[in-house]
Amino acid sequence: MDGGGEVEPLFVKNLERVQGDERDAIILSVGYGKSSDGRLYYRFGPINNAGGERRLNVAVTRARRRMTVVSSFSSQEMDPTKLNSEGPKMLQRLLAYAESGGTDLGPHARLHQDLNPFERDVQAQLTAAGIPLVPQYGCSGYWIDFAAQHPERPGQMVLAIEADGAAYHSTPTARNRDRLRQEHLERLGWSFHRIWSQEWFHHREREVERAVAAYTAAVDACDNPRGSEPRRDAVPQGEASTVTADPAPKAAPTRQGPSPIPYADGLPISFWDPEELVQLIRWIESDTLLRTDDELIEAAMKELGYKRHGSRIVSALQEAIAGAHRSNP
Repeated sequence: MDGGGEVEPLFVKNLERVQGDERDAIILSVGYGKSSDGRLYYRFGPINNAGGERRLNVAVTRARRRMTVVSSFSSQEMDPTKLNSEGPKMLQRLLAYAESGGTDLGPHARLHQDLNPFERDVQAQLTAAGIPLVPQYGCSGYWIDFAAQHPERPGQMVLAIEADGAAYHSTPTARNRDRLRQEHLERLGWSFHRIWSQEWFHHREREVERAVAAYTAAVDACDNPRGSEPRRDAVPQGEASTVTADPAPKAAPTRQGPSPIPYADGLPISFWDPEELVQLIRWIESDTLLRTDDELIEAAMKELGYKRHGSRIVSALQEAIAGAHRSNP
């Protein structure tokens, strides 16, 4: 049963077919075991192939609330010297994590970084604006820059606030990773808000107002789940569940101002000055949605009126993306 109370049917799917499906509870069965003589053969099918870790990652993120892992062998029975690709290594880490009840974060667990000046300024300004924040909320490499607590139920987080500070820039493939993480957190019921450093430095008061509005909307969605009547009274601490799912739908993010290229209409890419393309990329990203470079190219092509991926078009837009990201503070 999902957060909205609708009955969901049971499904049984293999690793390749589970993408796109979610349930509150998932049982992940490792369909490999030892031979009759007690030896473990490291033949894990598609997990062994290049990109196998991505398939496994999809499978382990299908559960909204609880996952049970069933295996006929333990992580300690897997010989590290025989794990020759990232997929089996991830499988061993998953088994160790499940065996420990979620306490074993593996050798890749990272310590929290100190907040940089930008993040400290964000924390100070948002706290002063009345948003109760917990910095670097979570564990290992899966923490949120700032988690905002419910004003009357401390410990119940209602909004994830991410800032493109030290943690964002110090991780490889950060945009792809953060986009997938944001999608997963939203599936779990989190509301999400992002603050870009460039906008913060140039329009701090406006960004504080946006954050306060996002926090207010998240608290309201928590107190008034979809389908219920708005509540006017305060909720006494302890009377509501500390798990919030299926929040009310949020308005689609909007871009700031008009397009810097309003009349493109398929003009040759050479018509546009490189700085104009940089401004176009910045404008597309002003809605704060996370996109891969390929998704940015698609969005820019749409604005420019292009339907085909010409090599010169793609090259010019790749340079514009690099220029836009290079110029961010």
